[in-house]
Amino acid sequence: MKNGTTETKISHSILSLRYLLLTLSILTIVRCGKSDEGSPSPAPETDKYESYWYYSYEAERVLTAADLSVDDFTPYTLGSLGDTLFVAGNADNSLLLIDTEREEVLRTLDSWDFNGEQKHFGSRIEAVVPTADRLYVAERESKIHCFTLPALEYAGCIGNGNWNNAVFQAQAAAVANGLIFSRDKNGTVSLYREADVTPANYQQVSRYRRSATVGAVNNNFATHCMRPDGTGRLLLTDYNQRKIHVLDITAAAQMENGAALDLPEQALSPDFAPTGLAVTPERYYVTGGNRIHIYDRANAVWSKSLQSIGGYTFAQPVCIQAQADSVLWISDMAASKRALVKMVVHKNEIREYERAGGHLLKVAEPTTRGTSREFFEIASNRSDSSLQPAFASCSEAARKRTSIRRPAATRMRPDFRGLSTWPPRRTIPRRTISSCCRTTNLRAFSSIPHNVRSTPAGRFRSP
Repeated sequence: MKNGTTETKISHSILSLRYLLLTLSILTIVRCGKSDEGSPSPAPETDKYESYWYYSYEAERVLTAADLSVDDFTPYTLGSLGDTLFVAGNADNSLLLIDTEREEVLRTLDSWDFNGEQKHFGSRIEAVVPTADRLYVAERESKIHCFTLPALEYAGCIGNGNWNNAVFQAQAAAVANGLIFSRDKNGTVSLYREADVTPANYQQVSRYRRSATVGAVNNNFATHCMRPDGTGRLLLTDYNQRKIHVLDITAAAQMENGAALDLPEQALSPDFAPTGLAVTPERYYVTGGNRIHIYDRANAVWSKSLQSIGGYTFAQPVCIQAQADSVLWISDMAASKRALVKMVVHKNEIREYERAGGHLLKVAEPTTRGTSREFFEIASNRSDSSLQPAFASCSEAARKRTSIRRPAATRMRPDFRGLSTWPPRRTIPRRTISSCCRTTNLRAFSSIPHNVRSTPAGRFRSP
């Protein structure tokens, strides 16, 4: 019995040693990637696999009046700070503060007390701009209100409602470098200093500067939007001229009155009339023509136009707000919708596999920092023709049928990186697919349930 026990221990030790040596033999390789909406990234010569990336879009939540327990809900202008979404209603000149995690209204802001008088929004809210400690609300009738955050105490007002005063019907607004930028109805951009907006200076704030005309005079009150792009610039949609103007933030502090603030050589001229605008590090999301248009910043191209996403078809998307890199909110103002749509962007991966043995697949997994690591998956040798997708085209539908999605792969892999859990995963025999004019061999392609949701795009990007 003792010898048997010893032999068993030795066998287990040998087996463990084999697994250890197998794990130690895994080499780190460099990731190569390709987006379905851009050019392929150059692959280092040391790459042993290729990953193909494509985006998909899902309406994770659609909020209506019934969901929020409010009356006459027609969302229009949007702003966000953390988990709080600021939603201006189109019908009743009010501002809803919505907790996006609990999906409930925290507060409705439509009136407040100031100097013993009750004040309220007197016209449609055109812009909502939250900062770290302030909330600016621009309404059509020539006023820009300021509230403190998080208390929402009234902190002052720019303009008094008269066109010939400091505000000329603000149609878009943004805050950067201590300055408030406001797009005037006549096409100019007015600048105000944040430090001048105080309760003591109520309706007495003067313009700091006013730019030359940027874009067209907007007599029909078309929706405009102004957003910082994170590179020292402001983007301003111009519905009438079908442009997205670029404003120089750094030049604003020292500019002369009436000087040009825009950079016309950097302006975008899409083939639609832009209204709302959301900015992420990799992309611009722009509403216009009842669609969501996507601009790839790295490749400087309009890559996609969406009228439908998973679970929702847009009827009249007007304003759009990025809560995170891969989470956006869109106000659909159509009478048949009147909804607030949470759109989640997923970055999906098609990955090559390499047969390492009779029952082992060697998998190269890219990481978020541009490196990669290899691990092994147990797989059966039998093929299943029902799993074989149509590789002949590179359509998004075909790619979805073949995609390897990171969360699923993670869940199926145990803490020990050498071997996966049972039961064995089925494999697809070696095939060749044509992907965007580039041919790739799929070796022992592993199958994952198609109903498993992919990972939001933001998790794949380097910090």
